[in-house]
Amino acid sequence: MAIATNYYSVQGTGTDECCYLAQRYDDERGYKPEEAECWVMTHKPGKGGMITVQSHFGSTGWFTRLWRSPAGVVYVSGLSAGDVYVNPDILAKDSSKKWKTHELGQSLDGIWGLDDKFVLAWAGSYEGKNYLFCFDGKKWKELPAPEFGIRAIHGLDRNFLYAVGENGGVARWDGGQWKQFPTPTEEILLSVFVAGPDELYATGSAGTLLEGSSQGWGKIASAPAPRGPLLAVARWNDELWVAGGRKGLFKRDGKKNKLKLIKPNAKANSFDVGEKLVIGCEDFIAQTSDGENFQAAGAGFLLNARDGIELCDM
Repeated sequence: MAIATNYYSVQGTGTDECCYLAQRYDDERGYKPEEAECWVMTHKPGKGGMITVQSHFGSTGWFTRLWRSPAGVVYVSGLSAGDVYVNPDILAKDSSKKWKTHELGQSLDGIWGLDDKFVLAWAGSYEGKNYLFCFDGKKWKELPAPEFGIRAIHGLDRNFLYAVGENGGVARWDGGQWKQFPTPTEEILLSVFVAGPDELYATGSAGTLLEGSSQGWGKIASAPAPRGPLLAVARWNDELWVAGGRKGLFKRDGKKNKLKLIKPNAKANSFDVGEKLVIGCEDFIAQTSDGENFQAAGAGFLLNARDGIELCDM
């Protein structure tokens, strides 16, 4: 059996200080919950300028997304169990003892927040009902959900959020209700990035890149043929960056309605934006400080750390 891994949902300030999710699975069968593994991973500075990579928390269930608050608290959404797993200090020596489980009762598709008093988790049911939950630092409560199944949320504050998802769905939350906007696609929208009140971007499962403003939403570019999903988008260093999965790392070619391939070997799937652009890739975590030079870390760690251990032998 050939074993494969996939890193995704990165959060952090750089390759030497970040956390992310990783899957380990049978490469022939692909990732399947209960037949494979999910892990929470971290990088932190080690001795002599080296990076210490660790796997912290493993499960045969599916961890769908990780979000780390500005205070460093890590939240992980679970699909199989419908739980949120929370760790207040994942870099502590005894971090394995700090995990707490919040049971929400729905299979969670993702999690994101502004701070530890405003964390959102979302889910959809087989009956077609959509769920949105909000954590205020003490307890979870259910909020109204948009009319489509959510795949991603991003925003500037708790009264200015955008959700995207199924059937090309885009909706804005004003603190009290959702307003849905028409888009030129019916594909599943996988990511959204709110760069400002009037500068918005989203990407889709069929390779569409959308741009939004107060005037509406339009298509500005597509993944190269043959079409594949665009997994994430971020505005950083005055440029628009797009994660093309196995097609590589892209950015918008100036103001043209065209994507330019920057790193074909970086199978990018997620971003975190700060002083550096941190890039989650299928087999490593990368960073850039200037958009020209890139560094990577973590390649092969989970494969090597679990070498010789049967899948799901936790």
